[in-house]
Amino acid sequence: MSILKINLSEKRAEITAKGVELFDQIVSIPDEIRVDTTDKRTGIQIFMREVGTRNSVFISIHQPSENAQTFAVEKAVRSETLGHYSSQNSEDPYEMKFRGSVTVDFAADKYQASVSGLKGEEDVAVAVILLSLVVGLSVQYIIDKIVEKNGQLPDSFFDKRHYLNAILGL
Repeated sequence: MSILKINLSEKRAEITAKGVELFDQIVSIPDEIRVDTTDKRTGIQIFMREVGTRNSVFISIHQPSENAQTFAVEKAVRSETLGHYSSQNSEDPYEMKFRGSVTVDFAADKYQASVSGLKGEEDVAVAVILLSLVVGLSVQYIIDKIVEKNGQLPDSFFDKRHYLNAILGL
């Protein structure tokens, strides 16, 4: 399947609006549903690109930490370098290698979304939703494309009782 070239810079406002919406929605989930042992989340960093081109955007939502800004790029570069469609495939928290980057391809075009600043599974969910938004295809289609390429995804995506399943609209 081939899709028209997507100019990510032209989608910046749309990506930003959806990023704000998702961040605010996730951090407002009550503690009894969304357990988070990390200090208050201050924002997320979004890095989206068409792999192998200069077509990219780097967007800060609220005030992401410096670590979040760095990890958004690291996740993307690591998974692309290793040929993985999900940074979860090479996740190793002890080595500071986290999940949060996913990739889909359409013929010769490969698009990647990497998010950092939330819990790992939440970063992945936001990345999947943003890819869906940008390429104009369903979240389920994006998930299927990642899995088709042996990309690992959080178990919570497939648990109908988990809040991320609902946010993903599955």
